[in-house]
Amino acid sequence: MYLTIKQLEAFLSTVQLGSFSAASEHLHTTQSAVSKRIAELESALSVALFERSQKRPVLTAKGRALVPLAEQIAELVTRIHDEVLDPDPFSGRLRIGVTEISALTWLQDFIERARELYPRLTVDPEVNSSRVLLERFDDNALDIAVVPEGDRWPTGYCNSVVGKLKTAWVASPSRFGRRRHIKASELANHPLLLQTKSSIASRIHDLWLREHGVSTRLATRTNSLPVLGRLTIAGLGVSVLPTEFFREEISKGLLVTLKTDDELPQLLYHAVYRREDDDSMKRIADLIKTTCHFYRPPS
Repeated sequence: MYLTIKQLEAFLSTVQLGSFSAASEHLHTTQSAVSKRIAELESALSVALFERSQKRPVLTAKGRALVPLAEQIAELVTRIHDEVLDPDPFSGRLRIGVTEISALTWLQDFIERARELYPRLTVDPEVNSSRVLLERFDDNALDIAVVPEGDRWPTGYCNSVVGKLKTAWVASPSRFGRRRHIKASELANHPLLLQTKSSIASRIHDLWLREHGVSTRLATRTNSLPVLGRLTIAGLGVSVLPTEFFREEISKGLLVTLKTDDELPQLLYHAVYRREDDDSMKRIADLIKTTCHFYRPPS
């Protein structure tokens, strides 16, 4: 015989209220039903939980040992009700996947705003490359992913545009002097500093370079935008950087943007979510759109 939640409820109520009759009133049942549940619990565990020789039920040593364990089970049952059975779609955990640029810019604003609107919702962010995030989303490890649209766009899901990332070729002024306009093919004459290939943005920029006859085989790659910026400021090469994120360095003249005849494609960021979560996740995507920006918050 297996123990049941009702048996544990009867046991805890009797312990807390001091009698079978008080427990029956609390549980809205009869005293005989409470006694039966406790007897079944004792049978399932093959132990006596109460000394019944006295006027009021007194716990045995085994009964005292069961109390903290039964309380833990009762707490878990309450959590199951609150987090799983709660009809409120904005309670529990929101598993959101974002790339590094989002984590460094708008994510903090989104979390603060979500806490204001949905105080029972816990935001659980995961920061990774766009390719990994889409794989995690496919594996149902994420509820929503915010990634740039690329050549391997997932099908069968809902998605909405939440922001646009403006990028440009950027270099140290020491590398090009006063020149601000170059041919795309000239990039082959300079070391390239690029993001890792697991990034959708990197795949788009690599394709653009190949279309203009520029090889990326010897490019230096990193998965950190701040590191990429520091390497570019140091004059170690030319890179594609988000201009809003590095606007302070550009305004101070530490970096200069380069214009090419064929401009780089701008990156649209989408919130991707499942159709069965359409209503609640659409509202989350709308909230992301209101907070989405790609400039660094003031330090």
